[in-house]
Amino acid sequence: MVSRSSLLSTDAVVVTGAAQGLGRGIALHLAGRCAGLILWDVLASPLEKTAEDCRARGARVLTRVVDIGEEKQIHTAVEAISAELGDVFGLVNNAGIFPRISVLNSTTELWEKVLRVNLLGYYLTARMLAPGMLRAGRGAIVNVGSTAAFRGHPQGAHYAASKAGVVSFTKTLALELAPTVRVNCVNPGLSDTAQPRIAMSEDDICEAIQNIPMGRIGQPDDVARVVGFFLGPDASFITGQSIGVNGGAWMMP
Repeated sequence: MVSRSSLLSTDAVVVTGAAQGLGRGIALHLAGRCAGLILWDVLASPLEKTAEDCRARGARVLTRVVDIGEEKQIHTAVEAISAELGDVFGLVNNAGIFPRISVLNSTTELWEKVLRVNLLGYYLTARMLAPGMLRAGRGAIVNVGSTAAFRGHPQGAHYAASKAGVVSFTKTLALELAPTVRVNCVNPGLSDTAQPRIAMSEDDICEAIQNIPMGRIGQPDDVARVVGFFLGPDASFITGQSIGVNGGAWMMP
């Protein structure tokens, strides 16, 4: 009997924002667990590097330069998946942007750009890939949120608002797609990637670590393992949930 809720070695999974950081870590973690990986990003060269490393782990990998804030690009990419692989089992919505700026110095155009990629993009990918999961009678979606959704973030009101939207979107989508497709959200804290280093020095990061009960910065694989859990059989009765992966820096109720 085919498991309705669990990732199988014959399945395919889409990972957005897979060129670097958490997305790369997620792709590498999944490479040994599924037959096909479809990796999207706007950064072509690092995306191909991720693909090469995933292929070295035995995965069949398709890549495509996709801006998930652009509906036509997603539509074209999904059509290509259908032609090449058919329906996919899983979607990991990870792509996002975080331009640091205060509320008073920001612009309407920047807010629209952040919300288009970080929130509307998640809706678009889910809307276009979920029908195939429903047809197949099985599937799972994992959205990557952020601790900022719950505690705010200076110089990042647009980002925090978009991630709070992802958390809420996850709950409603889970209700609408149940019981066939599970939908959950992973919320990382400070992670050992390039993103926080845009605005933080190594000294800043060391200082921030002092406020993390687990005493270290998060690694991409910490998040990737939770994503893998949500896609797998041990999470077959879990949907609509958000979990923090932040070393205890923010303890969710």
